[in-house]
Amino acid sequence: MIGKPEWFRYRLFGWGLGLKTWQSYVYVIVAAALIAGTVALATNKLITIWVPAIIFVIVLADILHIMIQMPKVSDERENYHQLIIERNCSFAAIAALIAMAFYEAYKSGRFLIAGVNGLNTPPFDISIIVVLAAMLLTKIISTLYVQSKM
Repeated sequence: MIGKPEWFRYRLFGWGLGLKTWQSYVYVIVAAALIAGTVALATNKLITIWVPAIIFVIVLADILHIMIQMPKVSDERENYHQLIIERNCSFAAIAALIAMAFYEAYKSGRFLIAGVNGLNTPPFDISIIVVLAAMLLTKIISTLYVQSKM
């Protein structure tokens, strides 16, 4: 697309890409200038909302494309370290979500499952289950995809 993965590196802290070469700095400056410029120069409310949003979506799609291409341009050691970091983040997220579900159930005084003893609501926020289910579904789909490529 627009940017090249060679211009970026894996971030040490947080998610996304780190700036590596002068081209990456120019890429970020131009993208920010395009979005800010369209907001500042827009004469119509419709243009003020939609044009920056479209530019943002294009830049976001390009960044996602670059992130997908990163393992091809990074050395094997960087890729391995990034995989370990992502795995550990996933484990921590799962542990935190489960801990929050237990905490909310404890706080509400109901460790019972929804529908038992006349309770119509689960003992914790249902969004926790939604996030855990999304993570599980992603894990299953990713595992099947990787196994099909082996």
